[in-house]
Amino acid sequence: MRASSMGLAGTFVLAAVATFTVTANVYGDLSHPTLLTAELLSLLALHALRYLHLWISREMLLCVGFVGYSLLSLAWTDDVRTAVITLPAIINFTLMLLLFSALVAYHDLRALLAGMVVGFTAAAVRYTLTSGFPFSYPDDFSYNTIAGMYLFGLFITAVFGAYLHRFVLPLAAGAILMLLIMATTSIKTNLGVALGISAAAVLYFKPTLKGIVRGVVVLGILTVGGAYTISSNPALVERVQNGFGRVSRGVSVLANREADSGSTGLGNRKGWEREGLRGWAATPVFGHGFEGFRADFGTTSHSTPIDLLYNSGIIGFGLFYGMFASIAWRLLRSRNAQFRGVRARIAACLIAYSFMSLSGTLYYDTFVAIFVGVAAGLLMRLERSGYRASESAGVATMGVDGPVPST
Repeated sequence: MRASSMGLAGTFVLAAVATFTVTANVYGDLSHPTLLTAELLSLLALHALRYLHLWISREMLLCVGFVGYSLLSLAWTDDVRTAVITLPAIINFTLMLLLFSALVAYHDLRALLAGMVVGFTAAAVRYTLTSGFPFSYPDDFSYNTIAGMYLFGLFITAVFGAYLHRFVLPLAAGAILMLLIMATTSIKTNLGVALGISAAAVLYFKPTLKGIVRGVVVLGILTVGGAYTISSNPALVERVQNGFGRVSRGVSVLANREADSGSTGLGNRKGWEREGLRGWAATPVFGHGFEGFRADFGTTSHSTPIDLLYNSGIIGFGLFYGMFASIAWRLLRSRNAQFRGVRARIAACLIAYSFMSLSGTLYYDTFVAIFVGVAAGLLMRLERSGYRASESAGVATMGVDGPVPST
């Protein structure tokens, strides 16, 4: 039985509000962690008005285990005050994963994904209106954070298009979002996107090729229009050139070219890596306690695996990256040929985040939490034996009570 129009509208609004709220918290003046916690709990309560269920997936159990171990490690951390400052962020990470897992597991997927796209678009437009980006660059511009925001938008837009088997508009929106990611000049995000798309194109060659063929006209028009717009704006040309320069230096960093070490901060990162691995070797299983690296060196290592190994040992490292491994396992076990395009996009984002984690701390990143919840829920929904889909519209036809989720 199809969900009622009122139920679909409620799902759409809830998804839009949830996505706008968490996206705006990343860059706006609503970023106080306690306020965000209250907002997430309120959104979970709204979900409970429709479905008195939460989906406890493998990924959710791993996340709870990671947070629980982080709390436990406060017993032996050297600087509890520093650790406590960061704890709200990973608690909110858990609540976001729980919220979006529940939304994807129980609500109508078409209305949910449409709401997420609209919510993200509204938040992104709000950011442009308040900051001026990409037409101007704020003085306090956080390029990695904003690039991560656009990467999430690219992911959810691409998944929505693949789920509906529509490619033209998602390709157009995706091309704009990729240009925005480039404009941020974030090295790790640009390289992560390139690596993710390239790897997914090889792993899922047929759906990728079909998408490119269907959207070649739109991409051509966008390319010509974008080239004309950029060439007619000297300031924009300079920023784009700077973006290409940053990406090139990022490739040099990854290739360990010593000639670039002075301009890219490679020496610092190398030093943090050495200190992190040396500290991990001293206590490989349990680590030095949550935020131990920041307490000892006054900064993070700017690398998720180094931070986790130093702070939480192999236990915390395994719990966090176990979420990524679990999604990869779901991808390997998926057999629904109709939605290979959806899996291709999830794989691309998983590879991108895995790469980006090498040079950034993602274990409390807002969009990583949403990605894990959405990806796991989608892969579960599309592979359930009770799932039926219309080939013409690509719309899930499920009972109003949704599926019976399992881990």
